[in-house]
Amino acid sequence: MQTTDPLASSPPVLDVRAFLRLGGFSLDVELTLGPRFVALFGPSGCGKTTTLKVIAGLLRPERGRITLGDTCLFDAERGCCLPAERRGIGLVFQDARLFPHLSVEENLCFAMKYVPPAERRFGLEQVIEALKLQPLLTRRPRSLSGGETQRVAIGRMLLANPKILLLDEPMAALDIPTRLHLLTELRDIHERFRLPMLYVSHDLATVLNIADEVMLMRAGRIIHQGTPETVLADFVSTDLIATETVRNIIQARIERHDDRRGTTTIRSNGVTFVLPRIRRQPGQPLKLELPATEIILATVRPEQISARNILHGTVRKIMQIGNRILVRVDAGLLLTVEIVEATVQALQLTEGRDVYLIIKATAFRLLN
Repeated sequence: MQTTDPLASSPPVLDVRAFLRLGGFSLDVELTLGPRFVALFGPSGCGKTTTLKVIAGLLRPERGRITLGDTCLFDAERGCCLPAERRGIGLVFQDARLFPHLSVEENLCFAMKYVPPAERRFGLEQVIEALKLQPLLTRRPRSLSGGETQRVAIGRMLLANPKILLLDEPMAALDIPTRLHLLTELRDIHERFRLPMLYVSHDLATVLNIADEVMLMRAGRIIHQGTPETVLADFVSTDLIATETVRNIIQARIERHDDRRGTTTIRSNGVTFVLPRIRRQPGQPLKLELPATEIILATVRPEQISARNILHGTVRKIMQIGNRILVRVDAGLLLTVEIVEATVQALQLTEGRDVYLIIKATAFRLLN
């Protein structure tokens, strides 16, 4: 993920100012969303799902104004409130809500039913290919795995022709490899179709690896908006941090095999890694996870060690998040390393310092 975004100067796609009371909870949210992949990040109960429902038209604010491009979706003063089905907004929940009596193909085609052919931004074959749905087309929802179900739900929502996609953490119930794999596919769809996305998350792996931008939410308000490094370093406290391991997500291709040594060399963004032998053909794409705790930092190049991967890089950001220290290193691709505070002091780490990353071949895990 790049920390600078060429779309940063683009005009807002979505502009929201909304106030709503629900029992003892108040939502008082102001946000602007450009044509990027944005994570809405915060603790449970802070108002993330409520915010998506307000934008989508499932909840009506007491006051405020919401616009999507040149279209007014809601304006309390003018009495404007477009119904959800006319807003051009796609909303994907954790519960996929597929029609159980229809096949996957029929579910997809149903989404296109009310979209005039001349207005369709996404073709059926395009979506099937992008989400790898071809083997699933004749199956019914009850026969699908959790990951397959969410792929179909996202595909169906794309075919409904949204101008923007809101995702209420639809991957939360999936196992970690499946979740991370689908997140990278979602990011690929965002880039391929240039579709703005707002993704509710409380997972650091999502925020650091997938999002261009983060909106940090607490107690019904957006308290900060910016790049992941800026938001996480300056505005996060312990109650906003998931306890699970921070994971780097790496997209790569197989370069070659060494059958004598039992290894496979892969390449990602010009950087090569050596892994244990992978039973796939050279040229095939891979998605891998690399836990931030599995990377060792050094300030001098190590010699005579067993680790097969030693990368030279530069420290871009040192973030203290609660009692955790995350170091973002540019080694040809951005990698996050988790260390203890004593290591920062012992190595005299500062932003801009040259470092070496030491990674065992066995530290990587295949996601696909």
